[in-house]
Amino acid sequence: MPDALPIRVLIVEDEPLYADQLELHLQRLGYEPVGPAANARTALALFRAEAVDLVLLDVQLRGAMDGIELAAELLAQRPVPLLFLTSCADDETFARARPLGPAAYLIKPVAPDALQRAMALAVDGFMAPPTEPAAAPTEAAAGRSAALFVKENGLLEKILLDSIRSVEASDKTCRLVLAGRVVQVRMPLRELVRHLPTDRFVQIQRSYFVNLDYIERLDPVRHLVQVGEQVLPVSETYHAELLRRLHTLG
Repeated sequence: MPDALPIRVLIVEDEPLYADQLELHLQRLGYEPVGPAANARTALALFRAEAVDLVLLDVQLRGAMDGIELAAELLAQRPVPLLFLTSCADDETFARARPLGPAAYLIKPVAPDALQRAMALAVDGFMAPPTEPAAAPTEAAAGRSAALFVKENGLLEKILLDSIRSVEASDKTCRLVLAGRVVQVRMPLRELVRHLPTDRFVQIQRSYFVNLDYIERLDPVRHLVQVGEQVLPVSETYHAELLRRLHTLG
């Protein structure tokens, strides 16, 4: 399934044995570990160089910068869900970590099922529909394709927006048409489209959006458009806007 990519988790842990355990556990759950990083310097380098969807980091990180200070540096670069791991349950450490808005603050040793649920909730919370229209991506964020995290077979799969050819609404679910397969999303169309970049997707019917990058042919007489292997009717309501977005010549 080339269009579905695993969620990539940066592990920041300076205890080698525990870092290895985390890496193995994430692999068994279908996540893709990045690292592990044993210090803040390595973690920052990996975060800049790699596509990271979630960060799992130790609070008591040895070195010039502890886990809380590192988390602040990571968030200054780009938003990312954070899960803190710590062997200290004191109020002072928690008070330092809380303003950063971590998705979870877990006391070691963490049970595997508790860690799995915390990570799933972290991704769900990070990808929740915004209450206001999302701002346009910054130039720094534009270097990496945006993605949706979709629940499928008990796991969260990362679906790159670049790979979505069309979106079809049916009642309170949507069908994401990819190359060779269709992914069902339990979300109304009006909410899903808030995650789609407006410069790439255009509406052609009341219940259809298509990715402009995959449009191969347009029949302006019969009001039909070919998107990959699909041939879809274009409503008169949206026909003029589609023509404008295609930048036709002649």
